[in-house]
Amino acid sequence: MKDQYQHYLELLKGLRLMDDDFFSEALDEKIEPVEYILCTILERNDIKVQCTEAQVEYKSATKRSIKLDIRAVDTEGRVLDIEVQRADKGASVRRARFHSSVIDRTLLEKGEDFDALVDTYVIFITEHDKYGAGLPLYHVERTVTELQHTTFDDGAHIIYVNGAFRDLEHPVGRLMHDLNCTDPNKMLNPLLAKEVRYLKETEGGRSQMCRAFEEVARESARDAEYQKAVRTAKKMLALGQLNLETIAECTELSLDEVKALADKKPA
Repeated sequence: MKDQYQHYLELLKGLRLMDDDFFSEALDEKIEPVEYILCTILERNDIKVQCTEAQVEYKSATKRSIKLDIRAVDTEGRVLDIEVQRADKGASVRRARFHSSVIDRTLLEKGEDFDALVDTYVIFITEHDKYGAGLPLYHVERTVTELQHTTFDDGAHIIYVNGAFRDLEHPVGRLMHDLNCTDPNKMLNPLLAKEVRYLKETEGGRSQMCRAFEEVARESARDAEYQKAVRTAKKMLALGQLNLETIAECTELSLDEVKALADKKPA
């Protein structure tokens, strides 16, 4: 156990806010640091965050699931998803589209008017320059082609942030500098430095991160077991010899999950 703890502490030394699990742990329920990040990326100074939550999961037995690094809601009701992605594949344009659509799916109650949809922002902070143009930000907005690309104004916004941008005279450059620091004493923003320092330099913070490492390991194991159960259930459904209740009992999936899989079974 002691060796494992020391191993975790060694891992912790090298972590940056550009590492998604560390980013989520540092900013979970942290209003002011998230406000700073959003004001910087949205190039505003009036963003007021109402709540933030890390690792928000949208899960489905039959559809692709996602987990948001940080989900924030501002005082105007806008929903903002902040993702840090070191791997280029993790920030694909279709993933951004999917994140936006899944968030939308949760925003209206049955029968509620579509005009009640609030604006949403999906923000990908990528380690490399996604589009290679050397710009700090890339804004993605729908437009009407035949009307000289007039903004469609559907309220869905996607922003790619260039994590390789390092101009310290620019607000985004200063933010990217901080997200890539392993040493809180070299960070420029005191709000971010405070959260990183707590996790790296205090006993409470180090213990919190060690628990987070253990939870990640457990979650990976649970997810592997769940995916195995889904595969087994699909095979059992394909045989067509067992009822849904028996399949649920054997795989330890819920009856609703097995029913959903059965509805998707090829004819």
